Amino acid sequence: MPYISSVVIHCRDPYLMAPFWSLVTGLPVVDEDAVKLAERGLAEGESVLLHDPSGTEPDVWIAQAVDLLPVGRIHLDIVADDEERAAILAAGATLLREQEDLTVYADPEGNEFCLLRERH
Repeated sequence: MPYISSVVIHCRDPYLMAPFWSLVTGLPVVDEDAVKLAERGLAEGESVLLHDPSGTEPDVWIAQAVDLLPVGRIHLDIVADDEERAAILAAGATLLREQEDLTVYADPEGNEFCLLRERH
């Protein structure tokens, strides 16, 4: 059966987006990339890996791109409780709309994602 191995999020600023998506997904930045982020030492076109050490969750790659669509470059559904939602908002998410079973947000560059109360 096929399964999701990774998700790639194309962005303009990986220094902004990697910490944001690490917080939102709960996946830590791998040590090597965390050092590069802290030192602002990513090579041109280099991606940042968010990886679950247990290997049970898909990897998320934060990939710098020159040409981006205005929105819709990714879409993730994330399960989050109220405290986690507050942290996501504080990290720069913008509330777009609320629906019955999910809330739609945008990340700091306008990519939409959904926060769910439980896994669908």
